[in-house]
Amino acid sequence: MKLKTLSFLSLFVFCDLYAQKADNLSAAYNGNTGVFETPNARILDDWSMRFFLNIDKPYRYYGVVATPLPFLEANFHMTEVDGIAGFSDSDGYGNYKDKSLGIKILLKEETKYTPSVLFGIDDMWGTALYTSKYIAMSKNISYFDITFGYAKGRLGGEDLRKYTANTNNSGSFNNNSITFLKDRDWGGGKPFGSIVFNPSPKLSLIGEYSPINYSKDKINPFLNGKQYELPKSKWNYGLKYKYSKNTILSLSYQRGNQISFGYTYQFSFDRTGMFDHLADSKWKADKKKKSEYKNISTKQLSEKLSNEVAAEKFKNVKTAVHDNKIWSEINNSRYNNDLQAVGRAISTIDEVAPKNYDTIYLTLKDKELPLKTFKVNRVEFDMYENEKLSDNYMQNALIITDNIEKSYDEFSNKKDVFKTKSYNDNRFNFDLAPKVRTILNHKDKPFAMKLALRATSSYAISEYLNLNAALEHPFYNSGKDLTSEPLEDERLSLRSNVTDHFIYNETQLPYLSTTFSSRLPFNSFFKTELGYLEYAFAGIDLEWYKPLLEETFGVGLQYQNVYKRKIDGMIKVNKDYSYDAKFLNLYALISPKYDIHMGLKIGQFLAGDKGVKLDLSRHYKNFTIGLYATYTNSKEVFKNEENQGYIDKGAYLKVPLEVFTYKNVKKRLTYGLSPWTRDVGQYARTLNSLHPMNNSENNTQIQKKYIQNLKK
Repeated sequence: MKLKTLSFLSLFVFCDLYAQKADNLSAAYNGNTGVFETPNARILDDWSMRFFLNIDKPYRYYGVVATPLPFLEANFHMTEVDGIAGFSDSDGYGNYKDKSLGIKILLKEETKYTPSVLFGIDDMWGTALYTSKYIAMSKNISYFDITFGYAKGRLGGEDLRKYTANTNNSGSFNNNSITFLKDRDWGGGKPFGSIVFNPSPKLSLIGEYSPINYSKDKINPFLNGKQYELPKSKWNYGLKYKYSKNTILSLSYQRGNQISFGYTYQFSFDRTGMFDHLADSKWKADKKKKSEYKNISTKQLSEKLSNEVAAEKFKNVKTAVHDNKIWSEINNSRYNNDLQAVGRAISTIDEVAPKNYDTIYLTLKDKELPLKTFKVNRVEFDMYENEKLSDNYMQNALIITDNIEKSYDEFSNKKDVFKTKSYNDNRFNFDLAPKVRTILNHKDKPFAMKLALRATSSYAISEYLNLNAALEHPFYNSGKDLTSEPLEDERLSLRSNVTDHFIYNETQLPYLSTTFSSRLPFNSFFKTELGYLEYAFAGIDLEWYKPLLEETFGVGLQYQNVYKRKIDGMIKVNKDYSYDAKFLNLYALISPKYDIHMGLKIGQFLAGDKGVKLDLSRHYKNFTIGLYATYTNSKEVFKNEENQGYIDKGAYLKVPLEVFTYKNVKKRLTYGLSPWTRDVGQYARTLNSLHPMNNSENNTQIQKKYIQNLKK
């Protein structure tokens, strides 16, 4: 008896030691951090992402989950229902598929004695097939993780038909899901819960109670289609196994009559990349190199410094010296992070410049257009680079300004100072890369992909005038036979005919335009672009922008006059209709703590509908995650019900290309996701918009927050 007791206590202690390492951050079948059918009160770590494919017949779930904020988890997934046809008039689409967006908000973190508390919403927009709202609490007790919650909606066993809206347009504010969420009555729901036993960091044994009443589902594979047997139990049992650092496998016995399994891949954005990067050590000058800088004229010094900085692969390098100061200009063609580029250029100058030069001005440019100037004391920079000064000290010591003229007058004492010609002045740039385009949830095919080879080039006609071109040829197109059904007539069909562009399987000219950029008085910027602006439109775009309060805010104006391009010819334009768009562009850094930026585009969109586009984005280590929504007076402009009241919305992710390679590459891959393509709230896409939502990770305030990049 004593031996049995001792063995049991030993097992208890062994499990208890290992259980503390289990994070219980695996996915429920619908992708939420949770168990199988029910969530828990936990979310993924900040700046993490999860991809999943789970088969729980008659359902199949696949999608992506991310944490755009440390207290917020967002979920976008598809639910495929086996045995129920998606469209009665299209066999190619296959089973019924429903798009779903959900969030989990962590209200309180778990402590030693108290549970974590969370509020969540499933399927928060649209037809409300699977909509729920819930409160959950989770607590880790030794080797157990216990969750208890209360839910309304589908998870709470309700029939969602009673929340039906008075419109069929699921993209408007007046939709079934919003009708449910606006109901403040929390009665009529049901409790749910789970117990997770973690015998090791890799293995979890699970039991859960799920109150979902499947007989009340609107799209019901148990009562229609292949006649799956209705659930016999509300209890589910199973296990999860952490196969690797990123991969989790699930196996469960669901509802008393179904064996289900799932695959999850989750990761953090703080990884250095898929491959080990080549060493990117700073250049160090030897004695011979330093001796070249003795007893030379200021002109010779300027030329040699430009040459050294250009050797670091920066472009359009110019340098001047005056009294005890050095002025240098660079086009950052090497790093995604501008502050890192500034630090590398200053470090290069510091290596060889004579010691009597104690102040360095480094100006960042877009080609030859000056953007902002960084001023630093050379001794302080050297001490910071060698870990002898704190981050806080350097944040105050480094001066960043967009008043280039004032900085140059300070440097030159308003005298005529020699400045070198532009070193590494590559007027012509060329790139060849694959281009991937996708269409999701088309009635003929749920997923179609078009792969093309895109050649892009630019030529600097002068300092501020550039010629830009792109040519694209497809080599694979799984959607070339899709049908196209624009929602409006030829004049108002601005984006709903996107399928026509997709199925066109010949060489295309994405853009061919000239851009002119310059600085204007009051430290403002002006840009114009003329030509074929994008796939759909040709015309002119005019933009003015003024940053305010060290880029904490900004204000701009924008005007577009465009014609629709014909799809079956690279340079053909339909001149029957002309479109105007006029905007007031506003920008605000709304949270330096979380690096959150907001942009507003207020005015008239191309179809004549008037309203506002809200864009929110967050940045981290050159990654960007963002979302947008556009609301206009579409009911007064459009005739089709699917456009009337529609909120154009979506999300996007920008990933630095260096994640997929072994060296620094100043490029980012962008992938956008929107539930539908409509004609509401549209404008022509342009190159290098001045509105800073395109590059807000290089905001002055954020650069000072991450001052460590200066010495990387």
